[in-house]
Amino acid sequence: MNGKPINISNGAETAGQSGLVRCREEDTGHLQREQELRDGKFVGLERMFDREGRLQRERTVNERGNSHGRVAEFWPNGQVRREETADNGRTQGAVRRFDATGRVERVSFHGGGQELFYVETNSKGQPTRLFCPRTSVLPEDRKLCGFDGATDTLLHADNGAKTAQLHYDQGRLLSATEWTRDGIVAAQQLVVDGRRVHRSFTTEGGKSVLREERVFAPDERTLRDTRGSLLSAKRYGASGQLIEQRSFADGREVQVERWYLNGLVRERSTWTGAGEQARVQREMYRDDGKLARREQLNAEQWPVGTQQAFHDNGRLAIEEQYSAPDARGRTRLTARKQWDETGKLVADDTILEDGSRQRKAGGLDS
Repeated sequence: MNGKPINISNGAETAGQSGLVRCREEDTGHLQREQELRDGKFVGLERMFDREGRLQRERTVNERGNSHGRVAEFWPNGQVRREETADNGRTQGAVRRFDATGRVERVSFHGGGQELFYVETNSKGQPTRLFCPRTSVLPEDRKLCGFDGATDTLLHADNGAKTAQLHYDQGRLLSATEWTRDGIVAAQQLVVDGRRVHRSFTTEGGKSVLREERVFAPDERTLRDTRGSLLSAKRYGASGQLIEQRSFADGREVQVERWYLNGLVRERSTWTGAGEQARVQREMYRDDGKLARREQLNAEQWPVGTQQAFHDNGRLAIEEQYSAPDARGRTRLTARKQWDETGKLVADDTILEDGSRQRKAGGLDS
């Protein structure tokens, strides 16, 4: 320190001392560390060097030993690699990262313990990733995030190929389109009447085909957030035809419709009531459009009331009766009737508590 040897591990030698402590590698003499000593405490400037004596990191340290003020990292050629401002060890404000030539690779802004904005660029200076704040925080976000007026910002891969187009207005993302490496639409998110709409696509025959669409109830979440209350969800087949539609109310599923690939209905289910009174009415269809089964289930998916199955010709085949749910929501089969394809009753059974049948005699003619 100040040109004289000092043992920094000996508190008696550092007590009350002030100056710049320099540590060198014994064999090479290369500088390894510089630390500012103030009244016996390491406070102020701190520099760290590599084995060749090249500056790697520079910061200012407070009395707690935390970074406070400018923090910078360096490339071996002396160019700044990363710089930020710290507030008692916490990143605060702008952070910039550079490549070895000095080109900016990433700019971000931190506030309140979180990252509020970032943009990353490729070697051509094109944005590759972007996250915008709700209010402008840096000059770099003005144009990209629509603070100077609504704008479409293109994102690119490292090779310059388009990967996404983001439409921002005053920091709010209103629509986003993503492409595959072949330039085919892979996903879309947009705001329609205050609702977030998310669509995903697959590639069929070199073309983009819609496979799923989810619509969320209006809320304050950002466009790309996949959480929140759904209003509807749809799935599509490989040819783009609708094969499933689910509807929601107050965060609960209330209706499901499914279709075969030939376009005919496969299932219709409707939920009613809530809690112990919740019920689902379900109708299942064959691929020729004829009703195959009609059933009713409670919230625990136990059958309740009347359940029916039908022959291929549409006639009733089986009808079952179930008891009211017990305290745990469970039910049991109490009666079962069966008809042949002509409509003739061939079985009429009462089902006892142990599961055995008690068939009614006579009266089985249609």
